[in-house]
Amino acid sequence: MRWMLACTLLLALCACKRETPADVIDLGVLPTWTMTAEDGTPIGTEQLHGKVWIANFLFTSCQSSCPPLAKATAQLQDRLRPLLPKDGPAPVQIVSISVDPVTDTPPVLAAFAKKYGADPRIWRFATGEYDAMEHLVTDGFLLPLERGDVPPKGMPGHDHNPLTGRPTPVETAHSLRFVVVDQEGHVRGTWDKDEAGLQRTLNAARWLAGL
Repeated sequence: MRWMLACTLLLALCACKRETPADVIDLGVLPTWTMTAEDGTPIGTEQLHGKVWIANFLFTSCQSSCPPLAKATAQLQDRLRPLLPKDGPAPVQIVSISVDPVTDTPPVLAAFAKKYGADPRIWRFATGEYDAMEHLVTDGFLLPLERGDVPPKGMPGHDHNPLTGRPTPVETAHSLRFVVVDQEGHVRGTWDKDEAGLQRTLNAARWLAGL
């Protein structure tokens, strides 16, 4: 009888452990995408399929909001590291997507990654064509992206002022939030970079990955 009671309690605890956190919801699936990582290899839907990954958005020449975001991302990486297996592919990754793909070539991103202590097994970077990046950010993640020299998407003049080799202006407005994406490419939540947001991001990623 005691053995049966112990088993019942264990099963109940396991069920509770896997209960979906209240703030982990399904915000829709991302469009198929491919960019180039900091090491020159492809990164996108195919490479991230089967992983839980945490996205954010920055650019390396930003001197205002991006350095604090990068530091917060480094903290998130440090909290993830002890939860992941020591060998083999990491079941959770962080992907920082550049909103300035003209300036942020793979070598530039690699230098930025080194500056902030990014472990390539955990924290990756992505850069690609501006239009593809904009589509992913605004239509996929449903997050804002505005450049000072280009009207906001959907407003007159947007399609008539394409990127012409200039880097993204410093006054670019982009999201500073972390976004958690599940193994099938569904957006499952978005949180701030403050202490509470970091913990909620970590909790969501752990739950989705079964860590």
